[in-house]
Amino acid sequence: MNFPLINISAEKWEVEHLFEYIIFDEFIYSDDESIFNQFYRNQHFIDYDGNIFIPVGKYELKGKWRNWLRFIPNVWKREIIFQSTGKSWSVEKLRKYLIDRVSELERDKHTEKWLSDLKAAKNHSELINGN
Repeated sequence: MNFPLINISAEKWEVEHLFEYIIFDEFIYSDDESIFNQFYRNQHFIDYDGNIFIPVGKYELKGKWRNWLRFIPNVWKREIIFQSTGKSWSVEKLRKYLIDRVSELERDKHTEKWLSDLKAAKNHSELINGN
């Protein structure tokens, strides 16, 4: 699995949650179970090789120092446990999905540039990471 991963289960993207549709690394930086359940659990995510994974749980990292420093942002992270689906998407299928999601967002210079980059992308990595 290669990060970042992008959620391909969402039927419509909400602007206020755009960063929740992307997993930049193997950690979730919130202890709020509802966030994990809403945006991660049983959702399908694709990596930049086109492979699809499902987050099935979280693993709590060990260390007494974590309890003492819990108030510091990003110290109380948990590792996401992923399960491979054994499935993948072609570049064109991912391109169509992303163009459809971005096209639903409010049109401005950023979404126009994003759409242009998606149309020009040559592989999964460029679709997810940009050119």
